[in-house]
Amino acid sequence: MELLNRVKFILLNPKEEWEVIEAENSPHEKVLPYLLILALIPAAALFFNSWWQWHSSISETIQQLTDTASKTGNVNLLEEAVKRVKDSNPFNPVTGIIEAVTMFIIILGSAYISALAINALSDRFGVTKDFNRSFSLVAYSFTPLCVAGILYIYSPLRSLAPYIGLYGIYLLYVGIKPRINPPTEKQMGYFIMSAVIALAVYIIIPKIVQPISNDIRKNILIEQLKEKAKNNNNFSLYDSKYEFTKMANSD
Repeated sequence: MELLNRVKFILLNPKEEWEVIEAENSPHEKVLPYLLILALIPAAALFFNSWWQWHSSISETIQQLTDTASKTGNVNLLEEAVKRVKDSNPFNPVTGIIEAVTMFIIILGSAYISALAINALSDRFGVTKDFNRSFSLVAYSFTPLCVAGILYIYSPLRSLAPYIGLYGIYLLYVGIKPRINPPTEKQMGYFIMSAVIALAVYIIIPKIVQPISNDIRKNILIEQLKEKAKNNNNFSLYDSKYEFTKMANSD
């Protein structure tokens, strides 16, 4: 309940909530669980999306087989064909887990690197270095990005998540004063530099992590296909309708 209230108030009443956060002045070890839990939202959504795409592909193929069975009148072959489709195309949770873990790493890595960089700027803007304050500023500003990650469940909406996450820039702006408290004349400069850093890090980190993740997933899929190729009795999603039609015509 406490976490939900923090999410609600930082999104809806950021000015008041930053004052509460400042009064708490928690070390980053206590703020980290908040970010860890929120980072699970896009990670879990991506895993579900991976399963849903598999399920949709299987369902579409089975529907094609059903239509073919109705047209050819060989309904007796349908059950065997459907079984072969499911047996030859099982859901591979590993690829979904890799995608989810990748997103988790991107969010946590971006938060830590951004906080380190923002903290490193402190001296230039007349502020005493304090990683705890910098981390809490970044972590709570990541709230809308993490919450918007629920959109990764539905592929057509996933591209909206980063844009909704830009609301975090406003949270960063509001939180600069209570958390970092730079001199008034340097506050806007500190905010601009912090925002640029956070955006740059979040853009660069995926470009480093994603190719590695994609290569791992690709290798897993290749191994899976090689395993299928060893068994001539298995059907692929793309061949199932053709094979079923061939079976029906030879009946």
